[in-house]
Amino acid sequence: MMFFKAKQRIVVRMFFELMGWPKDALNKTLKNIIHTHLAKRIKILKEEYSEPEKVEGTQKMFISHVEIEAEIPDIKDLFVITLSFAPSVVEILEPPELIITAHDLQDVLADISSKVQELDKQVKVLAAHVKKLKENASKSQKEQEKPANENSSKIVIE
Repeated sequence: MMFFKAKQRIVVRMFFELMGWPKDALNKTLKNIIHTHLAKRIKILKEEYSEPEKVEGTQKMFISHVEIEAEIPDIKDLFVITLSFAPSVVEILEPPELIITAHDLQDVLADISSKVQELDKQVKVLAAHVKKLKENASKSQKEQEKPANENSSKIVIE
């Protein structure tokens, strides 16, 4: 049994998906994400893009994905990439086993906790916005349901 230190390179296969429109923009956007953002942290060894496919039940939405193989400097970067870019699949090709130090694990757990707190905050803000929109829609609907004479100004002619 061979162990590798957490700072040793890791080779992974990852799948990233993107849904949206127009169809032609999906793979361009995926390539931009891979080459502009991910390539700063990892060495891309291989990449294969799918042809965008229509999403069932929608009028104009498409989905595409890219499969990449990449060399990642260490396990912390692997966790950061997974949290930041949310690949649908992460497969570790090399090494077959990893050892992570307590310090590196603490760093990863702190990153995870921070990301979860950030997402929780965003969800709460969005929930407050949705609540306010529903309240405004309800008020607007009630005003529209009032009889016509209540909505119009009264004119008195003497």
